[in-house]
Amino acid sequence: MNYKPVVLLYDLNNALIDECAMLIGHTGLYTTINTYNEANATEALRQYNRGFGLLTNRLSCVITGWNSHKKPRDQLLFKMRSEEKRSPFRSATPVMMITEDHRFDLKQLALDPMEGSVAAYLDTENFQEEITNTLHKIVFGNRAQEMNSIAYAQVSREEEA
Repeated sequence: MNYKPVVLLYDLNNALIDECAMLIGHTGLYTTINTYNEANATEALRQYNRGFGLLTNRLSCVITGWNSHKKPRDQLLFKMRSEEKRSPFRSATPVMMITEDHRFDLKQLALDPMEGSVAAYLDTENFQEEITNTLHKIVFGNRAQEMNSIAYAQVSREEEA
């Protein structure tokens, strides 16, 4: 029996989550878990842990956005990264961000390889064209770290300019 890679979707914008799930579902390649609040997203992360949280979890990718009601360091992304850093046997779960927040500091923080290590940072206005191709590169191409390096280099060049 073949299992499809599992993608966790979390954002406060329910319509955005539903649209992402629909686009990803049309590929027939993934199973999505739609969560509309952080408590459910955290519970899903916990359920997909392996080895009591000491090993990399079974999620293929997490797609999330910024919660404008919280400070950057209190976001799900950084809670997840904090848990991952607690074990030397655990690698970072690939993350894709879809956001309408155009703050440069948030983008830089998310893409920083030592902080957020986000593989892709997409805009809510045009993510529809890129989401499935980007997800395919992350999950089946195992290119999350490479994509993060490229995106962070681009952000660093923007900062210098």
